[in-house]
Amino acid sequence: MKRIAIIGNAFGGSTTSLAEAFLNQGYKVDFYHLTSRKKSVSYEAFDLPLRGSLFSIVPVDSFDYDGLRRFIPFARNKCFSMYQISAVDLSLIGVRRIINPILMLYYRKLVRRIVAQKYDFVNVIGQSKSTAFLSVILQSKGVNVVHSVHEVCVNHQIGDRLSATVFYLIEKKIPINVFSQKSAEDLVRLADNKPLKYSVIPFSLFTGYLEYNDIDIPELKGEKDYVLFYGFVVDYKGLDVLLEAVYKLMNKGFTKKIVVAGGGNVGCLATIKKEKSFIVINRWIENVEISTLIRNCHIVVCPYLSSSQTGITQTVFNFDKPIIATKVPAFTTTIEDEKTGLLVDINDVEMFANAIIRSYEDVTLYTKMCNRVRSLRLNTKLMWKDIVMKYVQSYING
Repeated sequence: MKRIAIIGNAFGGSTTSLAEAFLNQGYKVDFYHLTSRKKSVSYEAFDLPLRGSLFSIVPVDSFDYDGLRRFIPFARNKCFSMYQISAVDLSLIGVRRIINPILMLYYRKLVRRIVAQKYDFVNVIGQSKSTAFLSVILQSKGVNVVHSVHEVCVNHQIGDRLSATVFYLIEKKIPINVFSQKSAEDLVRLADNKPLKYSVIPFSLFTGYLEYNDIDIPELKGEKDYVLFYGFVVDYKGLDVLLEAVYKLMNKGFTKKIVVAGGGNVGCLATIKKEKSFIVINRWIENVEISTLIRNCHIVVCPYLSSSQTGITQTVFNFDKPIIATKVPAFTTTIEDEKTGLLVDINDVEMFANAIIRSYEDVTLYTKMCNRVRSLRLNTKLMWKDIVMKYVQSYING
């Protein structure tokens, strides 16, 4: 039985689902979760209390937590282990650079532990300098490693230069995996003709969210069948477009509530908070709240102005809900128009408003989209199997 290690400091939805997929294909998997010293026990798609002190490597002894219970039988059969790696990220600037030598010693200790395990394959996942440093040291020790990044550019909206982490990986000749064709195109275009070994292996649904049951969210006041916008609020997600679309909906007599849920702030948010058509939950949204919000909505909306890849579809589709989104690369590659959602032109307020109305009035279309999404969900295991085979062909048997 082949053994792999997955090392990651974020993106828990895709990372834990990838681990589950390898387990389902008969691999033994060790998951090293790099975590900061924070009080929250909630990560993307799973909850887990933080144990151990700074610079510790602590095995997880119980998976009886939302988002992790699917690993209980694998752990019982000694096929799955998880470790919490508590550390601080390496810093390129500022006062924190002083402790970089200490951090490097700690990460080298982690590398020695991983090398000793003689894994057939190691996948490091992350955008940080620390994760890149781990990949470089692991490869120097002869480990079969690939580094996965979710964004390759400093700013995906501008897309004019690669991040320092990605440049570092390229210079050190580390194989890179990206999750979308758009990211691959940016990687090749901005690599300055440097030698590249890369792959495009996407992810499927984030199955951890299905372990969460509904809870009461006070701000909703029992509201259901609403339009949902969720996620950290930043300018490129087009909340101003949604506001203008809602004005048009109000003029047409639309009475359903629009729920905006997530921390962050943009210029139009103050206006949105005053509009009676909106329910605003402007704070950190826990995993259980994300599941509750999606499960009880009518449709999710994403009026984004740009995006190279996203986890929205892989989360929302778990709950058999379609999505209305703009035609940015993140959604044109994950949503089938009029099959799993409705795609509209970027910044087209009228088209976006009409799509929302259509999702309510065209019951046949809405039912068809929900059924198509449900079909995708029921095939999740097969889709993840195909993803595992791509890793196997590219990095394990290649």
